[in-house]
Amino acid sequence: MIYYHNFLVDVAKYAELGKANEFPELDCCPMCRAKIRLKRHGFYKRNAIESGAEIYRIPICRLICPDCGKTISILPTFLLPYFQHTMDFIIRILLTSWIAYRLLCSRQLRRFYEKRAYGKLTEIELFIREQGNRKALPDALKEKAIKMLQMIQALGKATFVRRWWGHRISSFMAHSLYHGARVVKTI
Repeated sequence: MIYYHNFLVDVAKYAELGKANEFPELDCCPMCRAKIRLKRHGFYKRNAIESGAEIYRIPICRLICPDCGKTISILPTFLLPYFQHTMDFIIRILLTSWIAYRLLCSRQLRRFYEKRAYGKLTEIELFIREQGNRKALPDALKEKAIKMLQMIQALGKATFVRRWWGHRISSFMAHSLYHGARVVKTI
């Protein structure tokens, strides 16, 4: 399971501190809800790509529940589960491409994130509405996507990622498993 934590540092500082970052201590298991202090269960390394030239190999702390035996990974809010690029870089790729018509990465990578963003527009709009923002959004797909990404930036990416993870079934920018699939009922 993933537990988001805002370390209040950027990727470079987090990478520099490494295992010396101030990792939270959890007194309640998010899986079984046992009121017990979770124990450190080591670290694993993963990539955090801020741009083509800034690639960091960062440690992710793991905790284990002594009661149920499940492990929890403490993920910094600047990362998305299963993605190497940081949230900030993904939004920057899209907005720079859509507004300034400049590429910060390969066209294939930009197109990959565009498809994911367009596929999540309805969910993002619903999330923004649930957060209390009732402003009218443009009808055109691209303009709507630009406006929503700007709203995410205004909310604060760390806040957005934590709130999204707590309210949605899938990760932000993750491919929907059943998107466009036909559900067949079996008896």
